[in-house]
Amino acid sequence: MPGSDPLPFDRMDLQATAIRDDFIAITQDYFDWMNGEIVRFCNLSIPDMVGMGVADYVRHTAEIAGRIGPEDGGIYARRNAAGQIMAMGGLRRLPDGTAEIVRIFTRPAFRGQGLGFQTVSHLVDEAGQLGYGILRLDTAVFMKSAQKIYRAAGFSLREPYEGAEPPPQLLPFWLFMERAL
Repeated sequence: MPGSDPLPFDRMDLQATAIRDDFIAITQDYFDWMNGEIVRFCNLSIPDMVGMGVADYVRHTAEIAGRIGPEDGGIYARRNAAGQIMAMGGLRRLPDGTAEIVRIFTRPAFRGQGLGFQTVSHLVDEAGQLGYGILRLDTAVFMKSAQKIYRAAGFSLREPYEGAEPPPQLLPFWLFMERAL
């Protein structure tokens, strides 16, 4: 398909309005999908757990993501030649100084191209370049495809860790993973 060849992953400068708007749009897609899955599998909802609507929560997370300095990680996106974000993922520093992968998401129109694994691989490489020794992540028990990607990238199960984001209500439905770099 013309114009669909992927470009490299780029760190998103969330201070730039157009890029921030792109981040908010794909993050809205992510949380709309995630909320549907949480309702379906856990009989809970993001608005009920965080005390605000999904759109407000997306803006809240954009503010947090915008404060991740380049020395700690950031939000990375892969666009196609037409400029559409196909996939994204984030990397941030946890309170204990380890790194965490967050918000791995491939838009439905671009699934089946290996972008999830490519995103995780990029973030693992980026974490290594930033000098992290340990990389962590959390995922839902129902996210079987994501778990397969994480295991293929060298992650294994571990106990919950400080700084992980799932609300307490989700803990029975959540997994925590880690790998050394």
